[in-house]
Amino acid sequence: MLQFLLKRKSLIFLAVLFLVSLTLLARDVEKREGGGFIDDLIVPILAPPLQLSTAAVHKIQLLWLGYFNLIGARSEAVMLQKRGAELQRENQLLQETALENRRLRELLGFKKKLPYRFIPAEIIGRDPSSWFRTLLIDKGTDNGIRRGAAVMTARGLVGKIIAIQKTTAKVLLIIDRNSALDILVQRSRAKGIIEGRTEERCELCFVSKNEDIQTGDVIVTSGLDEIIPKGLAVGAVVNVVRNSPGFFQQVEVKPAVDFSKLEEVLVVLP
Repeated sequence: MLQFLLKRKSLIFLAVLFLVSLTLLARDVEKREGGGFIDDLIVPILAPPLQLSTAAVHKIQLLWLGYFNLIGARSEAVMLQKRGAELQRENQLLQETALENRRLRELLGFKKKLPYRFIPAEIIGRDPSSWFRTLLIDKGTDNGIRRGAAVMTARGLVGKIIAIQKTTAKVLLIIDRNSALDILVQRSRAKGIIEGRTEERCELCFVSKNEDIQTGDVIVTSGLDEIIPKGLAVGAVVNVVRNSPGFFQQVEVKPAVDFSKLEEVLVVLP
């Protein structure tokens, strides 16, 4: 089709030119008043091209206006889309700020309840390896923190400081296999050592089979450590096995803290 039009472009151009000329002539005759015999003869002949040209012009105007309306609508849609994305980002920032304020208020309320001095700290790093479960916080010796200090949240004990610099400190979590902490069973006052096992569980070790330990018992710090205070929540018993070989019962403990969601902590000062 395109080749056909290109071969006959001269003929098409002459036809268009002739049609335009007839249209102009028809419009001129139409505007004159009191035309003679020739005008009466020409007007019926030229009426069809006049109507055709008028319809074509009207169609072109509609297409032109539609094109500009489409361009305007697309531009407006792009602007609305950008504005919607900006509002969504602002909403996300506001939600994140609200959650952070809620966590900080929780820590502040917990801080006021206990007779200890605390330093709030933010978690700025995690150990990427699977051998150790540690955190890096943004407070150090410049803030009065010392090695062995307890790290906690409003829900319970997180771990203790094992390495410290001027502005940062490393926290060994209680779920790490290298962690060992003296504890008490809050209800029965049975004593033992809690050690890390997995990301979600700890094990209460060296507890005699004669001790009364039940599922749901709360585990707290014993205070035998020189720095870690007594009575801090560690977790709750979720499973007890007394018929195991040996002198001790097997006690599984779920930590009070969800370590995967930690963002802010409190460091207990001496």
